[in-house]
Amino acid sequence: MKNLERVHLHAAVAAAAVAIVALPAIAQDYPSRTVEIIHQYGPGGGTDRFIRAISAPMQDATGESFVPISITGGGGVPAYVTFLQRPANGYTLVSISPDDAINHALGRIDLSTVKPLVRIQYDQGLLLVSKDSDLKSIDDVLAAEAATPGGLKVGVTGSAGFDDALVGLFNESAGIELGTVPFGAAEMVSNTLGGHLDMMYEEYGATRGLIESGDLIPLLLFSDERLAELPDVPTAKELGYDVTMGRWRGFGIKPDTDAADVETLVALFRDAAADEGYKKVEADSALQYRSEFIGPEEFQTFLDEEIKTYTKIMNQLGY
Repeated sequence: MKNLERVHLHAAVAAAAVAIVALPAIAQDYPSRTVEIIHQYGPGGGTDRFIRAISAPMQDATGESFVPISITGGGGVPAYVTFLQRPANGYTLVSISPDDAINHALGRIDLSTVKPLVRIQYDQGLLLVSKDSDLKSIDDVLAAEAATPGGLKVGVTGSAGFDDALVGLFNESAGIELGTVPFGAAEMVSNTLGGHLDMMYEEYGATRGLIESGDLIPLLLFSDERLAELPDVPTAKELGYDVTMGRWRGFGIKPDTDAADVETLVALFRDAAADEGYKKVEADSALQYRSEFIGPEEFQTFLDEEIKTYTKIMNQLGY
């Protein structure tokens, strides 16, 4: 009987030891539920679609969902505040873009309260006119500006954001005074096609169809090199205007998030960015030219430089 009790005692001790050993493994099983990614843009927009595209291979790898959470309005501040209110448990990320660097430069948010995680996309934009426009080249734009300074209006998406900053930098570099008029993306296109705007600024991927149909004519590309699909469209840089900024997209997390969870997320994003399915989405959106995956340290260095650049630009624009 005593031997039998000893066997049962040994079995109970062994089971308890297994349970104790198993507990950390369960706790370290990350992610074990849905991860939310907060962004300031509308559902179905470029950032929302990007999050869904990059999340697909991550969901396949983990079996857990990565869900975009759209919090619009307030120039992006409410989205950032919502992120700050969430716990540092690895289950809330925030989308980071040039608009956030601008908000930091304007004192609206403090990016030191977020840890840059990864940057994945980096696109290129264009100045475009309607097919019926009298402006046929960037030389025509410069001549029209010389004749009537400030007479030309450029449609941009949003106010005091990335588009405004880029046009402002081009104005400074070219010595001109293009005015900007903020619109939603769809209204901006319709007003340009209808002749109510002289030009518009937009990324190549978003305007590709209208360029291919001939409805929109690109005059100038803001990038380091010409695009193979647009061989006749010069870059601002080759014309002597060192304006190559593009809209980039990345993610951040709370600084005190567990280091192991951060490492897991970086690895998941790295693999997702190289996934064939995501690469096709990237190419379909014409984002393959300058997009490059960078991790936390390199992204932090990049973000610091972006903040310096936008602080200078927004001061020059009088914001």
